[in-house]
Amino acid sequence: MQDNILELEKAAMERWRQGDPWGFTEISADDVLYVDVGQTAPIIGIDALRAYYRQFEGVMVYQRSEFINPQVVRVGDAALLTYNYRSAVLSEEGDILQETPWNATEVYARLQGEWKITHTHWSYIHQQLPAEVVVPVPVQNPPKPYEGLLGELMALEMGAMARWRQGDPWGFTEISAPDVTYFDTGTPQRIDGLEALCEEYKPREGKTCHDVMDFVDPHVQDLGDLAVLYYRDLTTWLEPDGSVARRIPWNCTEVFRRTGDTWHIIHTHWSFIKGERVEGR
Repeated sequence: MQDNILELEKAAMERWRQGDPWGFTEISADDVLYVDVGQTAPIIGIDALRAYYRQFEGVMVYQRSEFINPQVVRVGDAALLTYNYRSAVLSEEGDILQETPWNATEVYARLQGEWKITHTHWSYIHQQLPAEVVVPVPVQNPPKPYEGLLGELMALEMGAMARWRQGDPWGFTEISAPDVTYFDTGTPQRIDGLEALCEEYKPREGKTCHDVMDFVDPHVQDLGDLAVLYYRDLTTWLEPDGSVARRIPWNCTEVFRRTGDTWHIIHTHWSFIKGERVEGR
């Protein structure tokens, strides 16, 4: 199974690097949710993804494709594929002209006997915020309550985030599985395991403080004992008079696994909305 999913991913990527994006749409589900560095909101649905990919046809061409430490975790009829990726443009002599490192999260589901991508999240390794980004934010008056599985997972996420914004990162480790994996804007490679994640979080203790957390338009994908929570987050610091001093827009993917009646995070992917590559990293 692991080889099968990785083979699907590599075959689609081989077509992608030669200017053919349609390999990925052929293995994507009708209700796929797609996040990458070029978007301020997720792309939802196969038709929207096809429309987005047209701009890359015959344009996205490069010579080297490297999958770094790919890992597949299967949960029932769903599977989580994560890897670091390096794309490179080469000269005719084989010298590297441009190299780009990536974080990649793919969630697959077995639908009618075939593995299909239901969720994609791509971001640069070592990201920086753009000088300006306009993020469309839907507004509901009054706000619609989170219900069902979305409500259950958002309760866990919001509880951990309430502690995070007060400088306490350990709420997230308490709801993470021992085999959790993790990407964010500064990780040079995927972090593997709860112990390694705790080491990553230790220097952040007491430093993750901010005033407001806005969860924007969260989505949940129910895949049995695996569930994908995606939302945009606006992390905000306020001036003493209540005006906005600073704001950071985020994409967040959380992949949860259910054991008995309990959900635990098995993968996290944070990225800046419209995050830019840090040159030379």
